[in-house]
This record gives sequence, C-alpha cells and structure tokens, in this order.
Amino acid sequence: MSSLAWLDTSPDDERRMREIVKMFSDTSTLDDLGIGQVRDGLADLLFPGTSTVHTRPRYFLIIPWIFERAAAKNTGTMVVSKANDEERKLIEVLRSPSPVRGMIGSRAGKAVQNLPSSIYWSALQRYQILTDAKALRWDIGVRPPADFPKSLAGGLDLTHDEAEWLRERIMVAAPGTYLAYLLANGLETDPDEANQSWQHPALLTAPTELKDAVEHARLFSLTINGATLIYNLLIAERFDPGRVDDGNWADHYTERLTDWADEIERNRTELTSWDLDDFWTTVLLGRNGNPVAPGTMIFINEWISEVRHRDPHSMSTDPDIRRTIAERERKNKGELSRLTNDRQIKNWGGSSGSARLNFRWQIVQTLLADIKDGLADAPA
Repeated sequence: MSSLAWLDTSPDDERRMREIVKMFSDTSTLDDLGIGQVRDGLADLLFPGTSTVHTRPRYFLIIPWIFERAAAKNTGTMVVSKANDEERKLIEVLRSPSPVRGMIGSRAGKAVQNLPSSIYWSALQRYQILTDAKALRWDIGVRPPADFPKSLAGGLDLTHDEAEWLRERIMVAAPGTYLAYLLANGLETDPDEANQSWQHPALLTAPTELKDAVEHARLFSLTINGATLIYNLLIAERFDPGRVDDGNWADHYTERLTDWADEIERNRTELTSWDLDDFWTTVLLGRNGNPVAPGTMIFINEWISEVRHRDPHSMSTDPDIRRTIAERERKNKGELSRLTNDRQIKNWGGSSGSARLNFRWQIVQTLLADIKDGLADAPA
C-alpha cells in the first residue's frame, strides 16, 4: 500500500487495518466470538502505540531517518515516494547476507506490500515522534549511523543512545501506562521470564490503578478463554470425523478445558470479588470513551456470570452453554460461521483463537528486551 493512501486516515484506523491482516495468520488474535473491542481496549490502555504487526523497535528511528533524508532533497509528494524507495533499498541491506531477526520483508524483499512506515505510522504519532503527519514533521533526537541507509550497523539492535532516547520518548508520550511503568521500573528483569504481563515482578510495586487495570485484563483473559475453548471443541467435534489420520482435536480441547476449569477454581475468590462496573469503566478508558457494542457487553456479562455461578468442569457439556457459544459465533460471523459452513470446517487448522488473550504482550516483550539490551551497551 502506498504511503499516500493512508496519510489521511486516523492513527487508530490505520493500526486496525494492519491488524486485520495479521489476524488471519495468527490464531491467537482471531475474534470468532466478537470480543475484539474489549481485548483491544485493554491492550491500548496498558500498552498504547503497540500493534500485533510490530516487530523490532529500531524501526521507530529508522523511519524518521529515512523520511528526513528524503525531505532534505525533495518536496511535496516526492518526499513520500523517495522515502518508500529508500525503505525498499534498506530491506535488501537487512536481508544480506541473511535476514536480520524481526525485519519486515525478510521473504518478499523489496517487493513487500506493507512497508515499515505504513506499519509503524500510527505508533510514530502516538509516541510523538511524528509530530505532524500532513507536513511530515519529525522529532527525533538521535542521528543515524554512518553510511545509513547504504548500511545499518547493528542491524535492528538499538544502540545505547537510541535505546535511552526511545525509552524516554515513550515514557513522556504515554505517562501513567503500564508500558511506561515497565520502561521505568521493569528493565532489570528479562521480559521473557514473564509469560504474561501480569506475571512481571515489577507489577508487585506498581501503583494501585495500574495493578487494578492489569488484574482486569488477567481475569478477562482467564474467563473468556473458556468460551473460546468450547467454541474450538464444537468445531473439533465436527472436524474430527472427516480426518484421514487418527488425530483427535476434540480430546485435545477437552483436556484444555479441564485445565481451564481447574484454573477457574483456583481463582474463585478473585472472580467472585471482581468489580465488573470498574472493569467496563477501564475498557471504556482504553477505547477513548467509544462504547463497546451492546451485544458484546451482554454476551461477556452473561458469560462471566455463568463462570461465576456454575461448575466450570461441566460447562463444556452443558447444552445451553454450547448453544450460547454457537449462536454468538453465528451472529458475529454470519455466512462465514464455521459451525454452519462445511467448507470452513474442512479448512480449519486446529485452532481458531483458542490461545489466552495476552494483550500484545509478546510485542511488548520484544520492545522491552531490545531497549534493555541497548541500554546495556556502552554509550557512544
């Protein structure tokens, strides 16, 4: 997509368009039950500016460097055109002699459709690095390395000065968020040691409002996972009879549902005391005041009520629960419903959004790790 095609879209619209593409290849982000508004609202609140299509944070510097070079010798629409050309040339630099980890275009090369600038455009505005999208004004406090973009020393690894600048920029642009808090207080821990954001040790000393927001995310991820697992079980029961091998997806999801039910029981006290009014206020805050669709709120509230008051170990076999899940998927997907479309069943890959919601934590882990590693290097 040309940069000119999205300069007039809002940052949120642009990010969502990119994430739609990502959803089709990442089963953890599929939204068959239509809870994406809540998932994204919480993710935007905790980790603003992040996206499921982000890779390495050095792109937050590479893109301004390229555009500033293009603006130095060109005007008007030629700035974007020349910048895009430079992006494609840099892709080939990063692919030689072997692709750099996390680079965009590692397979397609310079023919890649979605350039780094289009993927990071919204975040560059959110972090106030791109201060004027129409005039293409940038605020970048670190200069590019020598011979850029003919070469890029360090590949996509941040230098000390770059990491320090980016860390401070995000903290200033997103104050009071969990992302800013982790950048200020959580870099002593290897991000990979926390499988989920609520497992990061820095959360123990976080302000109460941050703890509450993360706890809302944790409980929502836990409860709604039961619904997605039952949905996948319903698909598996239709898929398994047509398999040519001896595999059994239904048994797989039955086992996962047992594990889920056990975890629900371990969190019974927290679920009972969960303040849903505050939960929805938190979601609304993450959505900048844009309300969640009424049907989505009704489905989620009713599901949480079922989880709170039923034996979780028997929910997957309850006819009413199964009917509720099936009806929700049909309302959300219409003719593309897997449960009413044999072709969709045959094309099922074994999972459709069955993973626990992580609110882009894997993207944040890479961001934190790259900044942590960069800060560990000696200053220039």
